[in-house]
Amino acid sequence: MDVTLDKKLQGFQLVAQEKLQAILCSIPGKKELILEPALIKPLEHVCTASWLKLKGIQRIYKHDAAQSLPRAADQVHIYMIRSVLGTFQALLRQLQPVALEEMPDISLKMYHIVCVPSCYSYFQTLLEQAGLWGLVQLHHFNWDFIYFDQGVLSLELPNVSESQETIVRYPISGSHSLQLYECIYLQGNSSPLPSVAQSLRLLQMISGQPSVILSFGNHSSQLLQMLQALGKVPEPTNPPDYGGWLIIDRDKDYPASLLTPAIYAGLLLEVFQQRSGEILVDNSKNKISSQRVELLQGKSSKGGVAQASSKPCSIRLNSASDEIYGDNRYKHFAQVSSLIRAQVKALGLELQKLSDMQLDEMHDYVARKLPKLTELKAKVLRHLNASEIVIKMMGNFRRLQTLEEDILNNVSRKRLLGEIDELLTTDGQRFNTLRLLCLLHHCAGVAPEELQSFARNYCNLFGHQELSVFQQLTQAGLLPPLLAEKKAPTTTKLLSNLPLPKFQQTEFQANANRLKLLTSFGDGQDGNAISSSKNRAGGLQSCPSFVFNGTYIPLVAQLCSILLKTNSAEELASKLAMIEGLHLHLESGRTTPKAYANQMKTNAGGDQDIFPLRQRNLFVFVVGGASYAEIAACDFVAKLTGAQITVASDSLMAGSDLISAAFNH
Repeated sequence: MDVTLDKKLQGFQLVAQEKLQAILCSIPGKKELILEPALIKPLEHVCTASWLKLKGIQRIYKHDAAQSLPRAADQVHIYMIRSVLGTFQALLRQLQPVALEEMPDISLKMYHIVCVPSCYSYFQTLLEQAGLWGLVQLHHFNWDFIYFDQGVLSLELPNVSESQETIVRYPISGSHSLQLYECIYLQGNSSPLPSVAQSLRLLQMISGQPSVILSFGNHSSQLLQMLQALGKVPEPTNPPDYGGWLIIDRDKDYPASLLTPAIYAGLLLEVFQQRSGEILVDNSKNKISSQRVELLQGKSSKGGVAQASSKPCSIRLNSASDEIYGDNRYKHFAQVSSLIRAQVKALGLELQKLSDMQLDEMHDYVARKLPKLTELKAKVLRHLNASEIVIKMMGNFRRLQTLEEDILNNVSRKRLLGEIDELLTTDGQRFNTLRLLCLLHHCAGVAPEELQSFARNYCNLFGHQELSVFQQLTQAGLLPPLLAEKKAPTTTKLLSNLPLPKFQQTEFQANANRLKLLTSFGDGQDGNAISSSKNRAGGLQSCPSFVFNGTYIPLVAQLCSILLKTNSAEELASKLAMIEGLHLHLESGRTTPKAYANQMKTNAGGDQDIFPLRQRNLFVFVVGGASYAEIAACDFVAKLTGAQITVASDSLMAGSDLISAAFNH
């Protein structure tokens, strides 16, 4: 990775610190900071407790919604909360009796509320209605992009609609939420987009204006309209760091998040809860064990009773702070598992040498090498423990991947539905079974009567209170509408049981054919598909589809490959003209690949074609959450083309997070 670009991306932390410092220094007096628990982990990437104390914060507390914090007469309380209507109203109710009873001098505001990432205009109205206008001051703070790892950025937008009931019912799976996905796709609420547009504008100010922006989806276009409305950024003195941007809606490539990844980083997120670039490895509970039906939870936990007493440990998903993760993050899990075991044995042999050393050698060894080896051994053992839990939780992984490959290729539809129903009863996973049905609908379509049958079985297993989840998944476009059951005539039933061929092609199948996303269709990416099962099992990286065991190329990786390999506007149009919803955003305005190619033909000798891209770096933003499979596939394309690709989103997620978000409403 280019060192200059890497330092610039890490500079987002300094910008966030400046913005927070401006808020804190504008508030006089002895200050105490009360943080909402959901903001603590992301804020650790912005500043430390010692930094806050240097800025005048005397004490830091965790906010308790059930109990108000007492305040001394000369103290100023600063509350930092998410931009959530329910949280804001609960805080006002908590402050109302205290603030009105004290009746302090209005000129000295003793209560301040910092809303992350935005302070909506109706918050001021609610403040006035509560009788607190003039007593409580509102601020907004957006930390913009957080640098997680090389080529990985996340806005870590705090969830705006997390249900407390969901946290109680599903304490592991429901605690990681996707703000943009929930707001935009489940609620139809685009209020978080302006703060995202401001973060993208800051990126433009830091890295320069790209030559071209490729957008795919309505929300991506809306985001770019907001970015344009913010005005032009100042002319940079240095050339831009990115030749092109790619902004894509999450619903344009649901399979990339619904499929089970085969790489190490992806499977870690499938099993363990991720909190701002860090996973918690707990032997007693994880995302998969918590979503299983209680009867199956008891069976699966018997084998792990001996390990349950060990303390949970955390693994930071950063290659600079954890070299074991850095070496293995995008490798096939089977390969990583054997490498970690071999490393544990090698370290054991290295430490055994200590007993054979002379006294002088021992002193030198203990002083210089032993601390580093002890630290390395602790890291390796953490990864070994994590990989063993992944193996145990994923069960028959080969069968699952074969099922997903058959779903992608629409092989024997009746058998696929039968296998999903069988997994529902034998494995009993609340989210992952629904995830397979959503994948089937997106790839091949699910008939209303098939959904009715599945929903009946699902509610019988998990309870009829979960019926509303199907409506939420329909809202997101993951399932068809759940219709009321009607008694069909006998002739209709007979016809439905006949194996009649269906020639209807879904939008996914059409785009997958045009862009060669399914490697079983033929050549995959530029003829380099993984063809043999031996290559798949070994995890050999010959195509971006290795992230899904050689079955599917994530759309963002394929579009990045096309942008980097295209030599002319005409070539780009030949590859992308048939894809509806793709737009090019240039200095001259918005256009389509086909229209831009025609413009270049008619303007011979006029405007210069931007292809091939002069600057080989690309920036990718996924509206609604990105997966590590997509990040790994883009990393592969970058290495293949000698480019640098930075992948960013509002949050990093696994496929089960996509489904569990529907349970929050």
